[in-house]
Amino acid sequence: MQSEGKTYKTFPLSSLTVKLPFYLALFCTILILANGTLGYRVFMHLFEKQYRAVTEQIANTALSYIDADRITSYAQGAPCDEAWMESDRMLDALTVSAQLAYIYVTIPDEKYESRVYVFDTVHPQVVNGKKYPLGQVNSLLKYDDDYIENLRRVMEHGEPYIRFVYNERGGHVTTSVPVIDSHGKTVAIMSIVKPMSEVSEFKESYRRSVTINSSIITGIFVVIFIIILLFRVVRPVSMITHETAHFAEHGGKISNKLSRIKGRDELGILARSVEKMSVDMNSYIDVLTRTTAEKERLSAELDVATQIQANMLPRIFPPYADHPELELYASMEPAKEVGGDFYDFFVIDDDHFAVVVGDVSGKGVPAALFMVVAKTLLKNVAMQGFGPAEIFTMVNAQLCEGNDAGLFVTCWLGILTISTGELKFANAGHTSPVLRHENKCEFLVSKPDLMLAAMEGIKYSEHSLQFNGGDSIFLYTDGITEAVNGKEELYGEERLLSCLKNCDCMNSRELLKAVRADIDRFTDVTPQFDDITMLEFKLKKGE
Repeated sequence: MQSEGKTYKTFPLSSLTVKLPFYLALFCTILILANGTLGYRVFMHLFEKQYRAVTEQIANTALSYIDADRITSYAQGAPCDEAWMESDRMLDALTVSAQLAYIYVTIPDEKYESRVYVFDTVHPQVVNGKKYPLGQVNSLLKYDDDYIENLRRVMEHGEPYIRFVYNERGGHVTTSVPVIDSHGKTVAIMSIVKPMSEVSEFKESYRRSVTINSSIITGIFVVIFIIILLFRVVRPVSMITHETAHFAEHGGKISNKLSRIKGRDELGILARSVEKMSVDMNSYIDVLTRTTAEKERLSAELDVATQIQANMLPRIFPPYADHPELELYASMEPAKEVGGDFYDFFVIDDDHFAVVVGDVSGKGVPAALFMVVAKTLLKNVAMQGFGPAEIFTMVNAQLCEGNDAGLFVTCWLGILTISTGELKFANAGHTSPVLRHENKCEFLVSKPDLMLAAMEGIKYSEHSLQFNGGDSIFLYTDGITEAVNGKEELYGEERLLSCLKNCDCMNSRELLKAVRADIDRFTDVTPQFDDITMLEFKLKKGE
């Protein structure tokens, strides 16, 4: 090996090493087994104690987010109201912030053969994680008797239970607590599932325990063999042992004592190796510390950016209490922390309503920043009363200014005259929306113009159609039609149209969820490659 420009050669075993008694090897074996067993017990005790405390605290926090008095009504078929959605949103946020795998609230039947899901959250990083909707009924027959008995104890006796499962990835802990209403009755079971991956503190405790016990037993060993091996083995070994303990306890730093060990035998080579290891480890720790700090900073900034982007998009549905004839629902799911897809809708005046969906080229932070600019310009120009073609022409000119990154936006913009039902629209290179009109479901095909910000001086064309009561239009980005499965097959326009035809009787919210579920079934375990944005806008029939 090499250290500080010097090369150290390995040598055959010395005669002293060969003559070590057999019982020395036996003693070392016993030492390793004793220290390993004792350290493992301490490690497991601290490990489970820490996770027990953490998950119980998280469970208490999660209980404060739900209204226990309404749990039973939800399970019996009550719809998802604002209170349920707010609780579901807070539980989702808690799942991410607390680094949980799942939080779910269920009610088992009297025979404990099935259970109804009231709330269910899944961390975005859980592989194959599936979020069960309100009212989902799942069988309990596949679980063992211990699992069922634990459910019975929670529901019938109000006793919480904690279960640890270990596997090669670390495992997880499940904490189940009773959900008690204002009358003191247990109405459901809340379960918290947390991966057991934060083990650095436990490893440190384990290392200290092993080091202390090893020092005691090794001290006895040194006393027994000190007379025979004092000058050739004991002193060098003791010195190296001290330095390695110092190395572990002081962040990879050692003193200069190893330089006293001379020679080219095994102990001399070991001393030089420890010195080199100290230098390499300190360098590695410095690099790792800087890298970790930078990663945490970037992660925190991306979390803030994700929340800011989500807050920029309209999220209140139904949007307008004074326009009950307008039914609308939309969603945007970025492929990364932030994305370039966007949607917007707004009332221009008492008789005109605008809706827009766009897709910025690229992904991540650059696309998100360009999305903010494009969305803001589109709304500002539209609020001045211009038509869709004029809006695109003016916004294109502004986006082309200083667009050194070469980004562009595909966009579809429609403006509805509410009193007459006339819908004027323009298409800047965007996917064709799907129109529901007179019991027909078909693509609203129009010759698309060039994307926004692609070239200066472009004039955009405007189209119109009669939008009657009961008609609706489904807008989306290419993240849907270009979603791929494990066989690298595209989801495609025909599959989308078929799905929409099968959802003819659904409201806008139900329809978007059905399309998303169909995409998930198609892609299976394939990760989401592009942002997915959907919006359905419907003009209700007059009563």
